[in-house]
Order: sequence, then structure tokens, then C-alpha cells
Amino acid sequence: MKDNILDIQNLNIRFSTFDGLFTAVNDVSFSLGYDESIGIIGESGCGKSTLSYSVMKYLPSNAQVDGKVIFKGDDLLQKSDKEMEAVRGNRIAMVFQNPYSSLNPAHTIGFQLDEVGIHHQKLSKADARKASLEALELMNLGDVKAIVNRYPHQISGGIQQRVCIAMALLCKPDLMILDEPTTALDVTTEAVILDSIKALRDKLHMSLIYISHDMGVINKVAEQIIVMYNGEIVEKGPKQEIFNHPTHPYTRALINCMPRKGVVKENTKLNSIKGYVKKRGASEKGCPFADRCEKKNDTCEQLYRMREVGPDHIAACDRAYATDIPDKVVKPVKKVKKTVEEVQDEEKEIISLDSLTKVYGTRKKVYAVNGIDVSVQSGSVLGIVGESGCGKSTTGHMVSGLYKPTAGKIIFNGKDISLTWKKRDKETLKDIQLIFQNPGRSLNPSHTVQQIIDRPMKKLGMESDKNKRKKIIIDMLKKVDLGKEYLTKKPRQLSGGEQQRVAIARALTIHPQLVVCDEPTSALDVSVQASVLNLLNELQIESHAAYMFISHDLNVINYLSDNIMVMYAGKIAEYGTRDEVMAPPYHPYTEALLSAVPEVDPTKRNVAIELEGNLPNPSKKITGCPFAGRCHKQVGPICEQQAPPLVQVSPTHYYYCHISAMDV
Repeated sequence: MKDNILDIQNLNIRFSTFDGLFTAVNDVSFSLGYDESIGIIGESGCGKSTLSYSVMKYLPSNAQVDGKVIFKGDDLLQKSDKEMEAVRGNRIAMVFQNPYSSLNPAHTIGFQLDEVGIHHQKLSKADARKASLEALELMNLGDVKAIVNRYPHQISGGIQQRVCIAMALLCKPDLMILDEPTTALDVTTEAVILDSIKALRDKLHMSLIYISHDMGVINKVAEQIIVMYNGEIVEKGPKQEIFNHPTHPYTRALINCMPRKGVVKENTKLNSIKGYVKKRGASEKGCPFADRCEKKNDTCEQLYRMREVGPDHIAACDRAYATDIPDKVVKPVKKVKKTVEEVQDEEKEIISLDSLTKVYGTRKKVYAVNGIDVSVQSGSVLGIVGESGCGKSTTGHMVSGLYKPTAGKIIFNGKDISLTWKKRDKETLKDIQLIFQNPGRSLNPSHTVQQIIDRPMKKLGMESDKNKRKKIIIDMLKKVDLGKEYLTKKPRQLSGGEQQRVAIARALTIHPQLVVCDEPTSALDVSVQASVLNLLNELQIESHAAYMFISHDLNVINYLSDNIMVMYAGKIAEYGTRDEVMAPPYHPYTEALLSAVPEVDPTKRNVAIELEGNLPNPSKKITGCPFAGRCHKQVGPICEQQAPPLVQVSPTHYYYCHISAMDV
């Protein structure tokens, strides 16, 4: 035990609710050594965060806890709140998923950082400020003296998260717990933060617990992996062993869910895990994964126990590759052979954006989109990728009519629709639909699923007969893997994945010609993301609708898209077919994006090109290349003085850069 900084022994956490007693963590035991890092992986509702909160003793009053959490020889569960003050934030630091809720909007960054040094280390104001600046410098943030005088809303999400990590580092803790700190961030920002965490762990000799549902992220920061399901550890071992030889069916299924390099919709249908994580009653025993497991047999419950399956590798089940039940063969969705007329329709340009521009404000202007020229063919998928603030969502929202363009045109089926939705005719409103990022906030909480899907059908005059509309809704619910019983449910009764399926059903029930998908999978677990991507692909092939699919996840874009548009600072950086853009990348920004994508396979290592600084100030017009200043291939002053020329690589592939295709 002396070799371990943390020992968790037979930890049980139950919550008393109006519906009874539920188990959140069930008989969990593991150890973390000094200078060691462990990644905890699993879907939402598996108990990962609850486990980490128990280490900080952050659990609510309705929690019933037994077991031991021994930190450097002391059982933290036996300490009072007053005694825990010397541990929390001082010896054990925690970084949460959402930096917005971790930082006080009413105080400057410097004030909030100084508080930590003054409270925990009893430093003077001058010494606390000096320590705050040193902590920020560790995060490679550039002008740290300017950052300490800013408020949280004046810095980007990526910098906010790095400030939270700097705050956690101020007391040089022995143990740092990170609860999905990069889930909502761009791949470039994520790469910088993950590399910073890894470097700081080695420099400060910290132990680390990193919680995520993304295997690629865990690979970058952890040596050991714990797989949790429904409050239990189902598998634990070295990351390469877990990836190469998963023993528990859940571990294998979780790894197979993830889109990755080389996996595309034409060749592969993503593996998904049926069902969802259910609440577990306090009296329930046996395998928690049994109701979702494709390898389940009659002996599972009797043989279910933790066992050693290799060096430092333990698992509760060894049936991941069991041969008595054959693997389910997941075949990609094949496109139906089309008639000549259908082929001609698919080659038709359904929408064209001509010098599309959006400027917010009148006195203080914000240049969000700066002249986009692109078209989408009927029945195809255009993937739009780039960092937050690059104009992806603004472009999608102008197409769907939420915003009116400041300049330029949107030509849809030969008709100019550069108007807000209020001024568009019913036919156009029906033909262009939008699926939002957050399904919970896009569904009316007071309406049932039937009312949510029925309303646009009724408003847009698709079908006047109420009974016929209900039949259409039931048929669509079946297509999105939801049954008739969901008609009477309200959004709060659905999981995140089910809510997104309802949003997809609402968009596609009225047979649109174009669907704008604004990061529809970014808030979902990898297992739910896989099923939603499969669903979007199947419905697109069936309906022949075109998609504009917006995302910052290049693996998702690579899987679903036919063509890809890379955006930076409101402009197109590169455009081409999926294969042309993904390999090799021509624009330096595309190259940086691809290098930052976390690898699911721990044996493959990407060297991320770290982009210094931030996107250019959107309130100023850009004279040269918008990427100048951050570009690792900048050729000289010309990049900052002249707008980059168009470089045509093929009839379908071009980019804007002062570097020619021959020099890439």
C-alpha cells in the first residue's frame, strides 16, 4: 500500500430517491501508484464521475457510502468537511468538464487564481499573483499578464479550460482528477491540452485519473485503463493490452463503436451497442451488461466474476471473442440501383452559396462568414469542419433561415432564398430542415413525442388527416429504432440518444431535400454516436436527401461525408472529395487538424502540430491569409500582406494558400 498514492477498497455508493435505492458504484477496488496515470472509460451513467466525486468527498446528502478511499495512508471517507479542506484543491485537484461552470463570471481570471494561493498556501497577494502567473505560463498561454486581467467571457473555451488546469496546478497537487475536460473542445485545442497534461504530469510528478468515453483521448494521457459499466469495473489493464485483447464484451463493443481513420460509410457500418445504461437497484446482482450483451449464454450469471486474464490484466468476463455465439456481421448499407432519372437528380446542384457573408452588429462589427462559394449536389453529404468560431454553424444557420445573410446569395433549386425563415414559402421551409447539437434544448419539454413530430407536418401542410399523420409518425419512429410506446413520452423521459433520434425523426418525417446537421453527435456517448451516424446514413440513402454535416470531429466527418469543406476564420481553407482532403492534406490548417485527431489504436502515434495563439480578431477585416501567424509553414511577409490565391489541385479539389501544390 505504501507504493500507492490512492487505494479504493470495496467502494459502494447508493442514492436514495423517490423511486427507491439505486446503486451508482458497486464494490469498486483499484490502486493508483505514485507518478502513475489511470484512464477510466465508459458510457454516461456508468459511475465514472460519481467515483471521482467520492475521492473528493463531493457526494450529496442522499448518498449512502461504504468502503475505503485511502489517500497517502488516510481514509478520506472518515474525514470531516473541515479536515477535507486541507485535501481538496491542495493535495487532490479536480478539473471539471465544463469550464464555464467552474469559473466565476463576476471576477477576473487573476482574482480567481490568486484565491487558491491565498487560501491553501497562505501566500500574500503579491506572492499569490506571482504563483498564478507561473501556473499560467506552464500552460503555454502567451501573454499571461493580459489574461489575468480578463473575465471568463473574454477568453475562449480552450483558454478557459487551460485556466482551470492552471488553477488545479497552483498547489502542485499529488493527485489530479480530470473529468472529461476536453469533450466540448476542438481537436486542435484538445491536442494542446492533452500534451500539456502529459508534460506537466512528468514535470510535477503527479498521479493522474482521467475520465472519458473516448479511447483516443485516454491513449494520450494514461498507461492503465479501467472500463466501467453500470457502477462496476468490468475490465482493467495496460492500454495496449485492453485495445489489442479486450476480454469483456463491453470493452470490445466500446472500442468498435468509434469511427477512426480508414473507416468510411461505403465499406463499414459502425458497431453500436443496443439499448442503454439502466439504473441498477441496490438488490440487483450478476452481470450488469447481460441485457445488452450479444455474447450472452446460459452460463454467464454463474461464471460472472473478476478474474486474471493476463499480466496486470483482469476482467469480469472472458466472452468478448466467444465462438459459441458467432459475431454479428454488420454489413454497410448498400445504395439501391438507381434509374437514369434518379442518377440525373443526384447530379443536380440542390443548393449553391454565392459569396455568402455574415457580419454581426453595426457599430462594432463581427465578421463571422467572409464570402463562401460552395455547392451541394442532391443526395450527397457535405462535411463542414473547423475550429469553434470559424463560421461553420453561422453558415448552416443562414442556409436554414435562422439568420439572413449580410451579402451574397443562397440559391436553392434555382431560387434565391437569401431570406430569414419567416419570409420563406412553405415549400422551402419543408425542403430545408435543421438538426441541432443539443437535442434536449431543441425539443419542447411540455410536448409529447407525437406532438413534437406532428406539429411541423401539420403547419407545413404535409397531411391534413390526423390519423394518417399518426401512422406516418409511428413508421418514422420505427425507422429511428423507437417504438410506438414513445408517442406519449416527453423529452425529459428520454436519454440523450433517444432525444436526438426524435429530433432526426422530426426533421425527416416531412421528406426534406436538404438537412443541415449542426454537430448532432458531439454531445453523445461513442456508442450512441455510432447508432445515430448509422441512422443518418441509412435515412439519407433511403430518402435521397442531401446533408450539410457540421462537426469539429474529423473521424465523424471522414466516416459520413462525400465532400469536405475545411473552414477557417469565416473562409474556405480547403475543399474536395473526402479522400482528396483526408490524405494527403494540402492546406497547412487541414494538416494541423488531422495531426491533432486522437488515435484509437495506442500503437499508432500522431505528432500533433500545435497551433499557437487563437483565431484572428473577428471584429477586424483580414488583409492577408487568415491563418498567418499560426501557420507552421508560413512562407514570409506575403502571407500577412496578400490574400492567398486559389490553388486548383483537381476539378473537385482546391485550397487557398501561398504554397503551391507542387511544394506541399
